[in-house]
Amino acid sequence: MKNLKLLILAVLIAIVGGCEKGPQNVSVLGVKLDKTSLELTEGDKAVLTATVLPENATNKSVSWASSDEKVATVSAAGEVTAVSPGTAAVTVTTEDGGKTSKCEVTVNKKIYPVESVSLDKTSLELTEGDKAVLTATVLPENATNKSVSWTSSDEKVATVSAAGEVTA
Repeated sequence: MKNLKLLILAVLIAIVGGCEKGPQNVSVLGVKLDKTSLELTEGDKAVLTATVLPENATNKSVSWASSDEKVATVSAAGEVTAVSPGTAAVTVTTEDGGKTSKCEVTVNKKIYPVESVSLDKTSLELTEGDKAVLTATVLPENATNKSVSWTSSDEKVATVSAAGEVTA
């Protein structure tokens, strides 16, 4: 019985002694991102999510950085903004241990489609052999490709050059 009391006392001392140490610090072993690559168009945004390992790590604080802020920026919350065409690496770094993970971000040029094309003249009256130049206006002003091609519906009546010059 005396031995049992001693054993119980020893267990209680071990339990109470363990409690006095306070909470244990769990070090960060790594960090991973939900994406290793990301493709965006100028002006677009996307959010990267970082997972600090292990799940019960004491300090899960991270910081974010872009290798080229002219291409892509990243906020403290992991939101990536595409700035201009190119590639940049977005890196997340843990405060505890400096563990890192990267995402390769490719930014593509934004395409602005043509909405309309108009001519400076709606009709021409020419004498055989005469020439006149038509001017095309492509809208919107920021259209990505403003190239036009010219054709005549009847080349026996009139021809048109690549520059919009009409010959009767």
